Amino acid sequence: MEHDPILAAFAPDPLSETDGAAAFNRAMDANRPAVARILQEMGPEGTFARAPAPAPRNLRLLTLAECSGAPLRGYIVKGLIAPGDLAVMFGPPGSGKSVVAPYLAHAIACGARAFGRRTRRGPVLYVAAEDGAGMQQRAAALRAVYGDADNLRILVEPIDLQGDGATEPGDLAAILAAADRIGAVLIVIDTMARAFPGLDENDGRSMSRAVHILRALCSRTRAVLVVHHGAKAGSSNGTGGATPRGHSVLNGDADVTLRVEAPEDGPGARTIHLGKNRNGVALADMAFTIRGEPLGVDEDGDEVTAPVAEEIEHGGGSAADAARRKAEARLRDDAALLLRELRDLAADAPPSRPQHDMPMVAAVERSQLRARLLRAGWFTEDEVRAGVPSDGNGPLPITRPAQRREAKALDALKRKGFAGFTSAQAWPT
Repeated sequence: MEHDPILAAFAPDPLSETDGAAAFNRAMDANRPAVARILQEMGPEGTFARAPAPAPRNLRLLTLAECSGAPLRGYIVKGLIAPGDLAVMFGPPGSGKSVVAPYLAHAIACGARAFGRRTRRGPVLYVAAEDGAGMQQRAAALRAVYGDADNLRILVEPIDLQGDGATEPGDLAAILAAADRIGAVLIVIDTMARAFPGLDENDGRSMSRAVHILRALCSRTRAVLVVHHGAKAGSSNGTGGATPRGHSVLNGDADVTLRVEAPEDGPGARTIHLGKNRNGVALADMAFTIRGEPLGVDEDGDEVTAPVAEEIEHGGGSAADAARRKAEARLRDDAALLLRELRDLAADAPPSRPQHDMPMVAAVERSQLRARLLRAGWFTEDEVRAGVPSDGNGPLPITRPAQRREAKALDALKRKGFAGFTSAQAWPT
């Protein structure tokens, strides 16, 4: 700190009273401009005046009509998870939450229906913080039963979102970078306890920080699903397992909560109960079973299996959806790609009636679909007419054999219940 002659004048000093006064006067003379500025800033009572308070923000107040005209909120799982949401799936050990969470992630990655609900196809980052090796086997089982999903990427390395408990953990930036790299619409954290090692879940301040970090993973186009344990019966929060374990700030901040329950008498139907749901009603439960999918044999010749979830009929869920997923996995590559592109286009299409005697559907122009297929490489080089634009105006940009192959693929999807079409439009069902 620089030497201050004014403060020095008041410092303890063995000088006599006369010498001290002289030193003080010399200091005042040497710093007269600074002293004058200080005296000018002082109020009439000898106190410093406070800086004027900043003007309050001009808050925008919406009318009901303006609210009605706002764009509709999008979805990742229709009526369940929307972009920007923090969803919490919780339950006791062995309830199947780390089996059904990958199932849901696979459905989103494929744009397939899950538990009677539409999903919007998009990349998913699954952070298997608790059991990376086991997750690889569960992923292999998912692929064997429901088909491949290039949009589902799995992180099996240990992560640390807790850090020192005070500063931003380094792995937060790493996960955000990975999610941005693949354009993830959903990040799954499985489980919270392993992703936040050393977290004091019952401490409000610590849990608030963890929630803040989970929210930092969300964005305008991305949601987060965190897998967590449920509160024990008779725990201090008094919920008897009906809420996530730890401080209530997690349950209070979550947009969606999904409680997974297993039957007390062993194998059987598992139920997903909706607690909070800011995107729809929380009345319809979902149900699934778990079975072992054979993956091969080990060095002793014994069969190796991995658990996979299968939907069953229960309220809002439907066994037909699981059968539909399996049927979709068996589609030819060209039909599967056409269906994915059709679903992506239809996700932004307004409802319409391609035919007067049918219900409203999300139909798209076949010229739009054809342009998407051209960009995706669905047509071979021999099927594309050089120099013909694909904007839907003028002659078709593909050959007659290519037109027949496109119609054949649409007809196959229609017969299997995946799509409908007319000569001008097509839509997913």
